[in-house]
This record gives sequence, structure tokens and C-alpha cells, in this order.
Amino acid sequence: NAFSNCTELSSITIPSSVKSIGDSAFYNCLNLSSLIIENGVTSIGNNAFSNCTELSSITIPSSV
Repeated sequence: NAFSNCTELSSITIPSSVKSIGDSAFYNCLNLSSLIIENGVTSIGNNAFSNCTELSSITIPSSV
């Protein structure tokens, strides 16, 4: 739940130095609309982006 309920977060790029995104990491980030996950991330936890109702653009690399 690292960034859960961060309602001001609108876009994020997760760098290649991050290897995994934990469960519910961005849960309920209601204004998150754009997400880029760089190559190097290998796993995304359960419900990581659950209830991100404005999420309209996401880039997921083949490393996931």
C-alpha cells in the first residue's frame, strides 16, 4: 500500500531499478491517469492499481 490513496498523483514512471510493485501499491489513486513501467520490473502484486478509475494509459514491458 505504499502509495495508496495518493489522490494528487496523476502520472508516474516506475524506473528499471524497481524490480517489483507490491500488492495494492497504488490502490485508490483516483487521479492516476498515466503509468509507465520501465524494463526491469518483473512482477506486479495483486490489486496494485485497483480502483484507479482514471487510469487510461499504461505501458507494461515484456520483463513483467
